[in-house]
Amino acid sequence: MRYLFFFSALLFLIGDSDGMAATSGKQEVAFYIETYGEIAPSQSPQVATAHKIFKQLRAVADKNARRLPKLVVVNSKTNAWAIALPSGHIVLSKHALDLCFKNAGADLAQARLAFVLGHELAHLAHDDYWHQEVEEFLAGNPDAERIAHFLDQSYEAREAELAADDKGYIYAAMAGFPVDRLLRKNGKQDFFAYWMQQTQSRVTASHPFPEDRAELLRRRLAMLQQRVGFFDFGVRLAHFGYCEDAVYFLQEFQKVFPGRAVLNNLGVCYLQMARNAMKPSRAWFYWMPFQLDVETRAAALTRGGPMIDEQRKFLKNYAGEPETADQYLQTALDYLQRATQADPAYVPARLNLAIVNLYLGRPHQARAVLSEALQLAPDPPQALLLDALALYEQSGPDVDLWPSAVARLEKSISKGPEWVYNLARLLTARPRMEEANPHWNRLAAIAATLPDGIRAQVCAMQSKTPALACLARQTQAATEPPWQWPIPGKDAPPLTPTLRTKLFSGWQSIPFDWYKPKLYGFIHRNPKTKVEVLEMNQMVHLQAAKGEFPLKLSDMQQYCPKPLQKFPVAQGELFHCYPWAVLVQEDKIIQIWQVSR
Repeated sequence: MRYLFFFSALLFLIGDSDGMAATSGKQEVAFYIETYGEIAPSQSPQVATAHKIFKQLRAVADKNARRLPKLVVVNSKTNAWAIALPSGHIVLSKHALDLCFKNAGADLAQARLAFVLGHELAHLAHDDYWHQEVEEFLAGNPDAERIAHFLDQSYEAREAELAADDKGYIYAAMAGFPVDRLLRKNGKQDFFAYWMQQTQSRVTASHPFPEDRAELLRRRLAMLQQRVGFFDFGVRLAHFGYCEDAVYFLQEFQKVFPGRAVLNNLGVCYLQMARNAMKPSRAWFYWMPFQLDVETRAAALTRGGPMIDEQRKFLKNYAGEPETADQYLQTALDYLQRATQADPAYVPARLNLAIVNLYLGRPHQARAVLSEALQLAPDPPQALLLDALALYEQSGPDVDLWPSAVARLEKSISKGPEWVYNLARLLTARPRMEEANPHWNRLAAIAATLPDGIRAQVCAMQSKTPALACLARQTQAATEPPWQWPIPGKDAPPLTPTLRTKLFSGWQSIPFDWYKPKLYGFIHRNPKTKVEVLEMNQMVHLQAAKGEFPLKLSDMQQYCPKPLQKFPVAQGELFHCYPWAVLVQEDKIIQIWQVSR
């Protein structure tokens, strides 16, 4: 923001003879507090809002190990300015705060303020203190012409400001503020023009015109909207069990928008790959559904020996087996910790982080994470389920927490089959087989609806039917789904350049080419029908449609020869019947996915 208001801030400071007595003093936050007085959050609702927004931005902003950013609002009521100091303090004038709230609803005011503060956080993260050069150059008897002349020559400062614009905009967007509202078109005034008008700031050669600055960020926003396809297809690939490819799509999106969701999804993908690398006895010791993204579909169903042996009564007994699985778990741990840092109030990442800690044999850390999740969202069923399992895993030679954990599971057994499964698991661990068997058999009755890995465990433990009969999913007559795709699924030919041009004329095509995994192709989008096609290595691999569909969730079963499977996601549910799935929110189908490979 310094190009928006720093010039007027300089003029204001120059008029204060005491303030210009020693330029080095302005590098210290004490100077601003002594000169203007600090306004505490308790003294002003707007200041309290500023501190709340600052905390959210600080969580997502790039970090500089040499300083911890802190916000100070000072009572300067006649000039609008903000400044980043080497100490890590960001000083915001009251007048700048007032301008953010002027003639604006809550969303717009917060978006303005988030951008201003995000801009200054970007300066802190990248050690941009070019304003100090200005003050040192002007020490003595400065005038406005010399200020303008100096700034005209400062190419480095100009670049730093544009970079801070870009980073500040992204920080604010990552923190969840509607920054697109700052870039109005069609004759409406954007934030840059508004600020220049309100502060009566000059435009010099070093100060890009507000229209140009807004246009640069519009292009940035358009680029983000384009790249979101990598996020979408990363999630879809993960759902259909292709996490090895999905991580490349998610990492591509992470480059431009490293927010909480993509970090969490990457963590979930590595958690799924870790589970695939484990023996079934470890992978499915507990039923622990991922919160944000769907579980990986098991590659194969195998029936092992007894699920519990004398040495393996706890999931923590499996830690380190095999080494590859724990390497994936450590990567998942890193991404999920970063997701919780990006948004301390983000519950899904904490639930997934607890699962990783349980697999790593760290029940105490899992319970600490779950305690935080329960404070953020009291009594979410999955957090309570995981906490009961972590409680049991804390048992040791001198303390038996099995009775307490079992009591918790028995109390909530009606909440879903995952509670029944984990209760059966703990009863089997003692063993209390007479009590466990009815629960295993209860699950066997609905085996066809269970996730593949869970179904394999249930069918091995139940005594209701032969294991192979339990594993087999009964088929039923089903009609073809009513949706049609632009590219036929199974028999689609390779997409030559000529065929690609013919099929996707008028579509938006976003290329990608990743050398290491030997993945190349396009994300094709039809802007009219909102259909998206993922082409990889000249073959169509996945197609998706977004919108409102004249379909009822209750009718979906007739299109599936086997019972539909349900997977939880953060905002809704996925109903799955390979090779297709539908995303449902509030009982409405909002997306349809179909895989071709």
